[in-house]
Order: sequence, then C-alpha cells, then structure tokens
Amino acid sequence: MEKSGFFNSSGGDRIYDAVDFAAYFGSLVTNGIFYKAATNLQVSPGSGLGISVAAGAAWINGYRYENTDALSLPLTTANGSNPRIDRIVVRLSMISRSIQLAVVDGTPAATPSAPALTRTSDIYELGIADVLIPAAATSVAANNITDTRLNTSLCGLVNSLVTAVYE
Repeated sequence: MEKSGFFNSSGGDRIYDAVDFAAYFGSLVTNGIFYKAATNLQVSPGSGLGISVAAGAAWINGYRYENTDALSLPLTTANGSNPRIDRIVVRLSMISRSIQLAVVDGTPAATPSAPALTRTSDIYELGIADVLIPAAATSVAANNITDTRLNTSLCGLVNSLVTAVYE
C-alpha cells in the first residue's frame, strides 16, 4: 500500500490520526530525553522509601512526554533478606494511550540485577535510573541511584536527523 501526506482534506478525503503523525515524527527524531538542562528527568532520593523525578521531557516512538514539576514515586517495601534493583522508566503505553513515569520492581537476590526494559508494540520503556534497594532499607541513598539517561541502550538523548535537539 502506498501512503503519502499530509495534505488538506477536500470533502473528507484526507483523514489522519495520531499514529500517522507519530510515525512521521518518529522517522525524524530519535527516542530519548531532551537535554536542555542536565537535571531533565533526573532521579534523586525522595521521602522515605521513594524517589523524586525532576521536571523534563522525553520522546518515544514519535510521541512526546513532559513532566512540568518534580514528581514523587513510592518504591515497594524492601525485602528483609536480600537487596534488589528497581528501574525507573518513562513508559509509552499504546493500550492506555499515554506516557508516564513508572517504577519496575526488581527481584530480591544476593546479587540483584535491574529488570529488563519492555519494548513491544504495546509498551515501550526508556530507563532513566536504576535504584539499589538494600535489604530492610527504609530510605533511598543518593549513592544507590545510577543515572542511566545518557546510556543509549537504555535511554539516550533525543536527536534529529541533523543534530541533537535541545528543547
């Protein structure tokens, strides 16, 4: 099937939806975070066993995400015997038609590893941080947060066909 666009409609013969625009923009701009400020979507310790994600923006598969204020996310209660690594993600859900920050709980283990990112046609995640939760922890220490925003296999910076895009 041939497709072209975008043209003005004449009598309703040109109907486009979000998927058409996302496919177009997705071909021009790569997935990742915008890097206008070094703190864009940066994860830091929050209150108790929680984290805070700074304001910022990201781009996933042609769709834009923006967080205008610091957002607090709670973490699941720590395991009493083993540490775990939780992954903080920006998640595009085609099912709910939204992009939101989320915590992917790791599995407690003597030597824990971060959970894999989900990247399917329905869910696509960018990993912005890994958080080590020691056994029996009641708070998050800054040195237990690994920033993964610049890791191109997990997240990376938004780039256009020409150069980096700074918002």
